[in-house]
Amino acid sequence: MLCGLPGAGKTVLARRLENEMAAIRLSVDEWMIRLYGHHMPRELLHERLRLLKDLLCTVGERAVELDRSVILDFGFWKRDERLLIAQRVREAGGEPVLYYLEEPLPVLQERVELRNQDLPANTYEITPEMLEMFASWFEPPGIDEGFRVVRP
Repeated sequence: MLCGLPGAGKTVLARRLENEMAAIRLSVDEWMIRLYGHHMPRELLHERLRLLKDLLCTVGERAVELDRSVILDFGFWKRDERLLIAQRVREAGGEPVLYYLEEPLPVLQERVELRNQDLPANTYEITPEMLEMFASWFEPPGIDEGFRVVRP
């Protein structure tokens, strides 16, 4: 489970771990963009995101049942979502591990600005205003969440 704000390096880490662990990488942003495009009303985005995360988790659960490692590149900004997905991983027979990528907001802003200049395929453009809003929504993981946290 990769946790962090845009620009923290989650997808770069996900791709590296995918190769090192021969894991299945499930990136919600890549699937959202491929299925629905870049732009949609916020309410529709949230509903589609909820449905897609549930579907990708179901695929991931099956992979865990088959003894495969799974990389969930979802962001995991909210405690409740982390706890729910960690429980689903456990029920599928896996051990959830949270990779927490934390960077100061100015570093994230610089990285996102650079990324926006040559936006990779299947990546959302993030404006400075959006990043500040996302940072205000972010709930850092706590030790009381009950699973191993790795800070790469």
